[in-house]
Amino acid sequence: MTHLNELAATVKAFLLDNPEATAEELREHLKDMAESFLTEASEDYWDGVEVSHLHDAKANLREIAAKHSLSTEQHHHLAASLKVIDAAQKRVNEGDAGPLLDILKGLEATNVVHNGDSTTILEEKQGSHPSESPRERLEFDELSSIYMSEHSVNLKPASQRDNASAHKTLKRFTKGINWKTHTRSEVSAARDAMRESGLADATVNKMMAKLCAVMNWAVQNGHVDHDYTKGLKIKGAKSNRRAFRDDELAKVIDTISAERESRKRLFGMLAVITGARCGELTQLTKADIVNEAGHVCIDINSNNGKSLKTTESARVVPLIEGAYGFSLNEFSEWVSVLPDDNSLVFGMSRDIASKWFNEKVLPKALPDRDKDLVLHSLRHTMATMMKQAGVAESIAGDVLGHSSQSIAFGLYGKAKSVTEVVY
Repeated sequence: MTHLNELAATVKAFLLDNPEATAEELREHLKDMAESFLTEASEDYWDGVEVSHLHDAKANLREIAAKHSLSTEQHHHLAASLKVIDAAQKRVNEGDAGPLLDILKGLEATNVVHNGDSTTILEEKQGSHPSESPRERLEFDELSSIYMSEHSVNLKPASQRDNASAHKTLKRFTKGINWKTHTRSEVSAARDAMRESGLADATVNKMMAKLCAVMNWAVQNGHVDHDYTKGLKIKGAKSNRRAFRDDELAKVIDTISAERESRKRLFGMLAVITGARCGELTQLTKADIVNEAGHVCIDINSNNGKSLKTTESARVVPLIEGAYGFSLNEFSEWVSVLPDDNSLVFGMSRDIASKWFNEKVLPKALPDRDKDLVLHSLRHTMATMMKQAGVAESIAGDVLGHSSQSIAFGLYGKAKSVTEVVY
């Protein structure tokens, strides 16, 4: 599922950066977003960007309505976007795609705009190519389709989904560019439009890296003659995510400990003491709770259709009795009564678990927190604590499941065995 905050960003881009957009263009834009929420898997983003920021996304849209001068048609578009967000959550949380299908049915009944009929957010900057015939044009949509088809055999499902999600974003921001004749200024304008729409610099750089990969492949395989996408990354871009301070973490743990629902309380404590990704924890089954070297551990693996971000993400992490108040006995008893080995330990989807933490735990524990703190911040916190404790980078990488040691203490530590981790 693409980011809900990205939906708010693209709406903002359409309404503010493209104030002359017609009703047809607004409907086409809304249709693209609804299709994206309908067709993408909910586990696409394993990089820590949560998909559950429903409240923030709605707040961003309502802020536009409150603070900017908009036409009646633009206000209709904002209201419709809010309905798309609700429908997307319905699909992820309850498996009900009906609301999204109803929205698309309504849009298709009124929207007869064809691909070449509408302008784009970037048209003013990029210009148009009126002398070109349709056969001379090559847009990113077509390149992406060929690229994804050719590379699908070598990519794991999680990587394929990540590429698909990134390519959907690139399609929106590069719409109108003919890659047969593209210019440096057009690519630069696409990058700038992503920044202006509210995407973080780190996210923009990720999009540019995906674009460079496609264009390098396109040149090598004769689809285009030149590539002007290189060297446009934003220098000094850093992730906005940060670790919890000690006082913040203490309040978060107190709030988790006060949770009455056992599965949520145990999930929250495991997130604190392991630094595991939300999706990794919610995929755990009874069979994944194992005993290694005399220690109860969680076995994070790709068995039985589970997804991993990378092959290095597979790992065994020990659970320590009493760590930040964690009760190993309570957890073991909880697991022991699960019906069978395939039973989910926490019985929650990734979206529901992260929504509980981000919208229930955090507001109660830290009402004045900044937006840089989310569930994934616990992962940064674990890396930082290991670094401060002098844990070797190789062991930190094993615990966090990073593909390289530099990621553990570079990106996350702003810090091999089960026995080494425990002792």
